[in-house]
Amino acid sequence: MIIPNAKKLVLPNGIKLITEEIPTMRSVAVGILVGVGSGSETPQEAGISHYIEHMMFKGTKKRTAFEIAHALDSVGGKMNAYTSKEVTMYYAIVLDKHIDIAIDVLCDMLRGSLFDPKEMETEKGVILEEIKMYEDTPDELIHDYFAEQILCGHPLGAPTIGSAETVKAVKRENIVNYMKKFYSPKNITISLAGAIPDHVEAHLLRYFEDFEGKEVSQEQPQPKIKGSITLKKKKTEQVHLCLGVKGHSQLDEDRYAFSILENILGGSMSSRLFQEVREKRGLAYSIYATTSPFRHFGIAYTYAGTSKENLKTVVDIILDQYSKIKKEGLTTAEITKAKEYFKGTTVLGLESSASRMGYIAKSEFYYDRVISIDEVFDKIDKVTNEDIIRLANNYFRDEYLTLAVIGDLEELPIKKLSC
Repeated sequence: MIIPNAKKLVLPNGIKLITEEIPTMRSVAVGILVGVGSGSETPQEAGISHYIEHMMFKGTKKRTAFEIAHALDSVGGKMNAYTSKEVTMYYAIVLDKHIDIAIDVLCDMLRGSLFDPKEMETEKGVILEEIKMYEDTPDELIHDYFAEQILCGHPLGAPTIGSAETVKAVKRENIVNYMKKFYSPKNITISLAGAIPDHVEAHLLRYFEDFEGKEVSQEQPQPKIKGSITLKKKKTEQVHLCLGVKGHSQLDEDRYAFSILENILGGSMSSRLFQEVREKRGLAYSIYATTSPFRHFGIAYTYAGTSKENLKTVVDIILDQYSKIKKEGLTTAEITKAKEYFKGTTVLGLESSASRMGYIAKSEFYYDRVISIDEVFDKIDKVTNEDIIRLANNYFRDEYLTLAVIGDLEELPIKKLSC
């Protein structure tokens, strides 16, 4: 059985419609993915993609904000949205018999949002409070701070939420012009997964018959990644750090091998860093390795929260593991375990209609096709220790090493990074 078993239809105006019928489900998830995020913004526009996402729920020509929320609540459905660095997604999950309501509400939001100036001012208050909440959460804030430092002013390094100054400055005309540029049918993918009724395609077509727009380029300049050591002084109980390097892109075939490397380094409770830093030495509660792959490049790093006194020790342990993997790679047992971990978490993560909908939408956005799980597993099975050593030597390089720290420190006890 092919998973996901998706079908693709390109509407006359360029919108891509990706569907996966799953007969064993009673739910259906529908998503509208727009290929725009904070990475598309100028410094003056910072946060506008996220702001538009919020405003889509604040009223249309047909519905008030309450009526938008009530439409899905009244049938036991769920509706939400999110903005990332490269995409904005609006989605709903309902019982199959209520799919028409979900589609009508989402399409109404996309095509008929009013962006009422009064509602805009109210929502600015909401987002400003969200920014304050984020500033009070250093274990989340550190990830954006790290991205800003390692990507050296690149748009993809800027926080998705924007700043208080840029959010306050947004006007209705800014939103209209931004949407005209990026919310083009050629930059939209609609995906459905689950118990999809036969009439859905025809039902969707009528919402977009008169919807036109130009091509939207997804090209981005390459960042000038160079290592640095930076501190953001903040009154915190712990010191929060991200230590990392340049990483793979979404389109890089090395992404499969990197997932194995990431898992063994710090991707699970049995990973090297979790065992060494937390279980053996008790230096941190939370430590993990992760990647942020974008379309044309990426970053890879380790996060940890620790005490001031243990900061240098934790950094040294991370660098030591980078160095060991460069020289020796991973053991056969580690690679086998990581491959099975990847397969298990991938399949378990696709057990719902919502996860399948999101998977096929993003696969289409990045690869212009839906990549099957069998194809992914085949690539994972082919990863060797030689691949791991090659990757580690390509990416774990001194000139890329970047350390970003948030904490109540006057200065850092680390002046140089080397692995």
